[in-house]
Amino acid sequence: SVEDIDVYGDSEEVLMSHPVAINAHRMSKAVKLQDAVSTCRYILFKTWKTFNEARESCLKLEMPLTLRRSGSMATVKNEVENRDMVILLKTAFGVKRVNGKYYRDNWVWLGLRKIYNNEVVLPKNMRGEKSFNASEWQWLDGSTPTYWRWQNKMPDQDKRKGYPGYQNYVALGKDGRWDDTFETMKMPYACNYCGKYIVLAKHVSWTTARDLCESYGLTMAKINSKEDNEDLDAAAKMTLGEYTDPKRWNDTNWIWIGTREVMYSNGTGSNVWQHHDGTPLLWETPDWDYKRQPDNYVKPRGEEQVVAFSRINKKWDD
Repeated sequence: SVEDIDVYGDSEEVLMSHPVAINAHRMSKAVKLQDAVSTCRYILFKTWKTFNEARESCLKLEMPLTLRRSGSMATVKNEVENRDMVILLKTAFGVKRVNGKYYRDNWVWLGLRKIYNNEVVLPKNMRGEKSFNASEWQWLDGSTPTYWRWQNKMPDQDKRKGYPGYQNYVALGKDGRWDDTFETMKMPYACNYCGKYIVLAKHVSWTTARDLCESYGLTMAKINSKEDNEDLDAAAKMTLGEYTDPKRWNDTNWIWIGTREVMYSNGTGSNVWQHHDGTPLLWETPDWDYKRQPDNYVKPRGEEQVVAFSRINKKWDD
């Protein structure tokens, strides 16, 4: 089972058999982010930032897969999420530690910090998980931690020469253990990430587009509301930019979506539209383009029965 895969160990073969690792590789093919790895839960950036820099970066996160809401630093609230984060970290930087335990590529910032009793070095008898008081800590989403996986004798809330403040901010290492450290330390960071749409700049047929989505472990876009339509437009602008070709029917102006017409057995259209997986189109009044679309135009190779989204005016055409 997935739970039996040892993601905390040093075997690359074992790690890469995990569905999250497989998904991360597929997503990297689709999005082609050179400085990040992602799944539909988190995105991990390889760039080193301080805790506060990472927080600001996550808040400003604008990616083709991001829902229309502000981002936030990663929250890890259970064992499954902890394992997922370790998999992303190892996918980004390799399964084994490099350049010593505390080299920054062996760690990733989480969005957890101490907010009470955080300006004093903890006495030795108060250090470690046995004395950990969760009520003094807070995720950046405002919640109190109910899960943790501290490394031995941590947190210690230490203070060191050359570093302002105390160790009140949390990072996760490749072994899945947590450490408290200084806000000014620079390391990779992760943001919460809720996927919605990816736009690929590859020019293919509708059927090939559907198959490509499935090969990445994804599904072709389903647009069920005006808000969905706006989100697709935002994703298109992130991937393809603002420019559209002056020639209306240039294929760079159009994006396949996963909607198609239900066809009768004789090959004619029913004027009933559904998604590629057979689920109904929930948007009762889609933004069909002008000139009486959908027109079910019949060509020698058959009737028009699949839908494209226009980057020019955000409307649909069959």
